[in-house]
Amino acid sequence: MKRATSALLCLGLIASPCAWSASGQIDSFGASQTTVQAGSTVDFFVSFNVNTSSRMDGGSDPIEPAAVEGYQEWMINWYWYEAETVTAVYLQAAGQNFNDYPAGSPGSSYANGWTFSVLFPTAGTFDIVVGGGWSATNAISSGSEIAYRDCMSDGGGGLSCSSWQYSYPQYDDFSSTDGSFDGKSITINVTAVPEPMTAALWLAGLGCLLTARRRRRP
Repeated sequence: MKRATSALLCLGLIASPCAWSASGQIDSFGASQTTVQAGSTVDFFVSFNVNTSSRMDGGSDPIEPAAVEGYQEWMINWYWYEAETVTAVYLQAAGQNFNDYPAGSPGSSYANGWTFSVLFPTAGTFDIVVGGGWSATNAISSGSEIAYRDCMSDGGGGLSCSSWQYSYPQYDDFSSTDGSFDGKSITINVTAVPEPMTAALWLAGLGCLLTARRRRRP
């Protein structure tokens, strides 16, 4: 069995857990307004996607190899299967959280979005940053049919070989991986609300300008 396992390693049929890793990104991050007065609410929207991979391959070699002196190995059949599946997506922004648990098929891509609102009660400049990540599972399975024998010189120029011995090594692994998005940010400028007296003066001044303009007309 040890010899058979070494053959699998040479062919790349046994790999360490998490051989692949899903990839994801925040596609867009926008706001309904970027300049508002204090006391206003701004709506934000985020879109994202996560990509996973899958593959399956295998083969067979039904032709018995010619005898060679020493240890001899014959890989008769083999297969390899690996698939990732997104299990969760999470985002954070402005103290709010978004959690999504997709039910996608292995090796598929997943895209979705999130909308949220933020109240800006005071004036100032605020950077709203969105970040987060995802979780995925990775299933790996591989197996083969391997035959091996020993051949020695018979002293007369020929080879004497033992009977083929058969082995059926199997490798299965199921693991979880996590990834993170590159964050994106938007700057919101919040202006102070004019005081009542200031607003009244503005209106009065505007009225005077309109009156003066009317008087100038012939």
